[in-house]
Amino acid sequence: MEQIQIAKTFKKNNSATAVKFVLVMAVIFLMTFIVSLFPIMITIMFLTAPAIIMNIGWLMFAGAV
Repeated sequence: MEQIQIAKTFKKNNSATAVKFVLVMAVIFLMTFIVSLFPIMITIMFLTAPAIIMNIGWLMFAGAV
């Protein structure tokens, strides 16, 4: 129960600081998430681009027949 009391006291006394801390941590998380996802997205784009182009080609071929 002591942890709950500490959390309530912290929330009561330092709510502005807690909000700033949460926002800073959220920004850091989003930045690292985007930076780590960027190389993966390039790979996925290179892998999916031929499939999308082939699907468009098949749709055009089916419309022409």
